Amino acid sequence: MNHFAVSPAANRWQSGLLGGLKKCNFTVECLSHLPEPLWPSGVLRPGNENIFDERFVSKHVSYWNMPFIRPFSLNAAYLTAFKLWCRDNGPPKILITYNPTPYAVKVGRYAQLKFGTYWVDLCADHYDPGDDWRSYSNGAHLADGHIFLSFKAYLDCPFKKKLHLDGGVEKLSISNFQLCRKEVEKLKKVILYSGMMSKWGGISYLLRAFERISDPFIELWVTGHGESSELQKAASVDSRIKVYGLVPESELESLYRQADVFVNPRPSSIPGNAMNFPSKILVYLSYGKPVVSTWTPGLSNEYRNVLEIVDIETDEYLKNKIEEVLCWSPDQIEFNAQKIFNFLSKKRLWEIQSMRLIEWLTKGVHESA
Repeated sequence: MNHFAVSPAANRWQSGLLGGLKKCNFTVECLSHLPEPLWPSGVLRPGNENIFDERFVSKHVSYWNMPFIRPFSLNAAYLTAFKLWCRDNGPPKILITYNPTPYAVKVGRYAQLKFGTYWVDLCADHYDPGDDWRSYSNGAHLADGHIFLSFKAYLDCPFKKKLHLDGGVEKLSISNFQLCRKEVEKLKKVILYSGMMSKWGGISYLLRAFERISDPFIELWVTGHGESSELQKAASVDSRIKVYGLVPESELESLYRQADVFVNPRPSSIPGNAMNFPSKILVYLSYGKPVVSTWTPGLSNEYRNVLEIVDIETDEYLKNKIEEVLCWSPDQIEFNAQKIFNFLSKKRLWEIQSMRLIEWLTKGVHESA
């Protein structure tokens, strides 16, 4: 989580799924590498086993992080690491590759053809193939099964064996939900944004909307990866804007607990939304607070009942929606928290999602036998 090239959201998602599978007594072992900016900006030969979550058995894949060399090095390194793993452990019954990258496809196709392994392509974020799904990432369409975080990608995908699995939460803290009603009388109100400091996350859109909010007791707290000159400029002239940057998980949790409303301002017009699910929404919801969000194609309709949707993506509309939510009564806040709790506890705990995945995988393996 401390490495710039690692996506905190993706890391949290992977950790949640693997933790859920482990709780369901599913044996999981991982092959992975540490993403780095290209050398000389990044490390020439990145990482080691110590970077991985100690809960899981993981093997670090080492590669040469040089311009033009890196993609070929990753392809060779992953295939070699997988062959060595199979030599020592025997071939896996099921192989799930995360995102249809060339090295993932190479390993998946090798396992499929060499050992008859049931290969599943898990697509978290990718370009939109439109109508040409057979060209989907140089061979990923040949996988035995496909998992999509994006609901639109799941619907559009023409492959027969597919599963929609957008994400989950590891646990629900009752105290987080109980605090919601008690905090309503606070003088200071906090809007919290967490994510990339870029147009993809909608930080510019949020800053323009916040500029229209005149209440001196409403603050905007920003955490996440990257830098934004626009954010730094806004914070320099408006003391209500607090920029925390990338913070440790414990500090992030503390900030989340103090928030009154979370905002996901990702513009729906940004390319790539069709294949993307904004997983931070589930993190936001796990604190029981209202979440103001734009509506992007990766969201399933279930979320309309637990999000405060920005139907018209103008600065004024976003500003009005945030102010409306901040004026909720204690009863409205409690009712919203209860809706969120019911939704998450019945459908979006990682143990529930992991069991769905295991049942889907088991059925697929039996059908292909």
